[in-house]
Amino acid sequence: MSAVKPASGNDSDELVYAPAILILSHDLYPRKLEVIREYIQNASDALDEFISIADVIDDHAEPQIKVSVQGRSVLIFDNGIGMDRHQMENLRRIAYSEKKEGQEAGYKGIGRLAGIAVADKLTISSTSYGDPKLHHFEFRAKEMRDEVSANKRQGLLEPASDVIRRHTELLSDDIDPKEHYTIVEIREVNHACEELLDPTVLKEYIGEIGPVDFSPNFSWGEKISERLRQTVPDYSPKTIYLATRGGERVRVYKPYGNEMMIAEPQILDIVDPANPNTVVACYWFATKGQQILDKVRPAGKIFTVDGNDPRGKKRLAGLVYKLFGFSIGDRTLPSRTLWETSFPRALWFTGEIHIVDKGVLPTTDRSDFQENAARKRLYKAAAVVPAKLNPLAQQISDDRKAFNDAEKFGRKFRLWKEKLETQQIERAEFRTIKKELHEELDVLRRRTDRSKDKEIQQFGRETARYGRTLDKALDDAKTATGKNGIADIASQLEMTSKAKKVYQIVMDTLSDHYAGEPDEYHEVAAKISTNLRKKY
Repeated sequence: MSAVKPASGNDSDELVYAPAILILSHDLYPRKLEVIREYIQNASDALDEFISIADVIDDHAEPQIKVSVQGRSVLIFDNGIGMDRHQMENLRRIAYSEKKEGQEAGYKGIGRLAGIAVADKLTISSTSYGDPKLHHFEFRAKEMRDEVSANKRQGLLEPASDVIRRHTELLSDDIDPKEHYTIVEIREVNHACEELLDPTVLKEYIGEIGPVDFSPNFSWGEKISERLRQTVPDYSPKTIYLATRGGERVRVYKPYGNEMMIAEPQILDIVDPANPNTVVACYWFATKGQQILDKVRPAGKIFTVDGNDPRGKKRLAGLVYKLFGFSIGDRTLPSRTLWETSFPRALWFTGEIHIVDKGVLPTTDRSDFQENAARKRLYKAAAVVPAKLNPLAQQISDDRKAFNDAEKFGRKFRLWKEKLETQQIERAEFRTIKKELHEELDVLRRRTDRSKDKEIQQFGRETARYGRTLDKALDDAKTATGKNGIADIASQLEMTSKAKKVYQIVMDTLSDHYAGEPDEYHEVAAKISTNLRKKY
């Protein structure tokens, strides 16, 4: 039986024991980068709170968050509202928070101590506007973990507050009361958490999950942001900088840029079916683009980005839920919660679903939403997303295939026309070329009929007209003689009638053999013609 030491101080009624700290710190963050998310979330809330009073106190400093890697430590700075002594004291209380549920990104009261899951020591320095003191909170995490583990082996349990008080310290210094900021220092990051010290990984992660703006290098960014500002009351992108060990400072943006060749996005509202005047979310989506008829048009297929890692190349495939600007879950969550069929089509698009209904609450680990009436309402309303995207994906596919085939067949038709005019089409190839031409005209007709893009339809019809003109030119050339006729190597080489039949059988056999690979057939046929002329 475990021995239980009574609590001391003002927390004598506490039911949380020390081992629970280890469970919270390790199990709550299976992916250690989520620790950084917690502090950026707290910083974002602090900025929002300060922005609400900035005009009143005439403080117009740029609200910003700075993340920097220094040796084996990570620092997160924000010039938000800051914390006073009372709030800093509350850092010693597990799962305590004064944040309002549904009004701020974080509210569980666990995130401020997230750093103890990945480092030997956590320090937080903060001051709030009007407070003449700068408060320093230090948590000696490694010492605490070692002690709790040792006590656990001996069967000794202590209230968490006693252990935390023993391994924390709170000091205060004088400071200008006009100052307001918080600095979090995650010191001596564990060697198992090296990704926290990689600026490239941090930049990509923060850009994907954080409340940041679109890059100026993304032409569609301002259009999307403007619509989100109109529809999502809390849409407030934050300025986040990342400093590397070398001192370079870069601004973090969402992971989209013009180099990705993204087709024009669509931005739509999701309304409550029971109350069409109530917007529960706003979503935007786009596909990879392709240069089609002097314009970047949707190309479809799984949304990929440049990279060597196959999984990394697909990291932006699918939509992602956003609440207070932060990602909830990954890009598989919408497909798992909204798509009943055609799951792969969800990966043709990239985009975000910004939730307006703040009754929708995230789970503690931010991997999903809590089960409640608001979540049920959201999922029911958001059924319009796959209803919109699934048929759109099919239409994009039909348009792309119509253009690609028209472009491919057009090149082939022009090549045949050129060969016909220069007597490079052999009589022995005539049947194969005619058959191929008719099959491709039939494919072109069906592709064009399925397309809904008027310019692609017109392009397909023009290509088909050219093909029909070529068809007639081939028929005319078959019966013509001299320069206007079809090349006849058998006659030119004065083959006997028997040799002509053998030659034709060989060419027909090749045609049948390469029925599904016409380009290979024409290549072999050309080599046969060339070698016959060289030989004879």
